[in-house]
Amino acid sequence: MIAALIAATPFLAQGFALNLAISALAMGLGSTIGAMLAALRGSGRWWLSGPALFATSLCRNVPSFVLLFYVAFLLPVEVDLAGRIVTVPLWIKATVALTIPVVGFVSDQAQGYRRQRSAGDTQAGATFLVAWLQYLLIILMASSTASVIGADEIVGRANRLIAQDQRPEFLLLTYGYVALWFIVAGLAASWLLRRVTGWARGS
Repeated sequence: MIAALIAATPFLAQGFALNLAISALAMGLGSTIGAMLAALRGSGRWWLSGPALFATSLCRNVPSFVLLFYVAFLLPVEVDLAGRIVTVPLWIKATVALTIPVVGFVSDQAQGYRRQRSAGDTQAGATFLVAWLQYLLIILMASSTASVIGADEIVGRANRLIAQDQRPEFLLLTYGYVALWFIVAGLAASWLLRRVTGWARGS
């Protein structure tokens, strides 16, 4: 069984690369939109700050697992681009779903950053970066749920391996191996967080 998993490692690694891509895109898009909402919230105009605050609250409070199913059904399976039918990949739907909670998170964090800067806190940027990196790890873990809508990430690929060898011990070993990928990613993120924190204290 171990030999089979070792042989399947490149196959699983390609799936984990998709997890990383989903997470990076969700954080990038969500951070951009969240920063825009934060700017609207701080504009001082109620007709801008009110809707921005409502949008932030909506993005922040809807569970990402629910959003996966909602977005999967909301977005079309295919789109017509200049007469050419293009299939919408399931990983894009997962990315959109995970972008939404990032929007709410960054909107709130950016507001906190502005308040800290206004109060003269020189560590505001480092605090924001640490929180952002922590949330990136959360989104990476959440990306594993993309398999429920059929995205071809590491958990989905692990399920395909298990379908070929349905022994309970192989199931446990395979999921344990997949968990190890996320644990290693978490340890790498923790190391990076310590570096960022050390840099913040030294600056």
